[in-house]
Amino acid sequence: MLAVAERDAYLVPKSLPSWLSLGAKDVVLCVDHPVGSQLLEAIRSASGGDDRVRILEVPENKEWLFRQALVRRTGFRAAKYDKVLTGDVDLVVNQNCLKAVEMVGEENVGLVSLEKRRGGGTLGELIRNLSKKAVKVTKRRALFTGLYALYKPYWLDTEKEEEVKMIPHPHSADLLRGAARYLGEDVILRDYMRKRHKVVYLPEVGGKDLRIALEDRPVVQRKLGEGYFLDGRSLSYVLPRSILYARGTMLGVFCDLVVREHGGFFLLREFVLSIVGTLRRTLLLLLREAGEDGNQLRGGRSTSPQSGMEREST
Repeated sequence: MLAVAERDAYLVPKSLPSWLSLGAKDVVLCVDHPVGSQLLEAIRSASGGDDRVRILEVPENKEWLFRQALVRRTGFRAAKYDKVLTGDVDLVVNQNCLKAVEMVGEENVGLVSLEKRRGGGTLGELIRNLSKKAVKVTKRRALFTGLYALYKPYWLDTEKEEEVKMIPHPHSADLLRGAARYLGEDVILRDYMRKRHKVVYLPEVGGKDLRIALEDRPVVQRKLGEGYFLDGRSLSYVLPRSILYARGTMLGVFCDLVVREHGGFFLLREFVLSIVGTLRRTLLLLLREAGEDGNQLRGGRSTSPQSGMEREST
């Protein structure tokens, strides 16, 4: 199931064939109502008239603040089968996605997320790919992404639609404080799901992005920088994240607000403290890893998950 905006018609020829290659018997493409001629032609051309493809026009509904949340869930309900794979039209997917589809609905597994490879073609995306690998190695778990399979009956018995309707668009000006600014509509879906069912993060890469992810675009980076400042975060918290995810705009906005509020000397002191703190944490991590390796050589039990993935349940 894919949500496809009119402005993304140019991506359809690049990504839709890969989704069709997975062999699904039902491929739902959710589009705006009425669908534009350019998007309609792009879908017909890319699919080659494949009769598995269904175009579902979703009318405007003012009850939903974030339209993408409405569109995606309309597609879930329209799906003919209980096991649903979803992602974005800017993803070129591969056969690893089938593993996620096979797992949902078994042993109380409600959602299975696959890794994505960033492919926007910029230096920032290269850095983010490398940093994601580093995070997976140090934390010994995969990460949640917008490419996942879900089991529809479990989604229906967990998510509260009236609350989801109130999810604001990530670009909303008032989303600056607290965790809300980090949450997309799929993250909220996941959080509902794991209250009753298992959520599995697979380390396999299921697809490659064709453009820069929403959270790395300048408008959201600015929001993150402002939000960190309003939350009272220190530079030692923000600086590693800006480096790790190549978010220079986020760091610049945060530092500008710190200087306005506290002055340049305060920022310089924070910078020195953050560097010292980062070096200290890195050293502790290396010592811990060395200690765990030593325990394993002596026959000790490792605390890392044998499967290389994290399972969440309550």
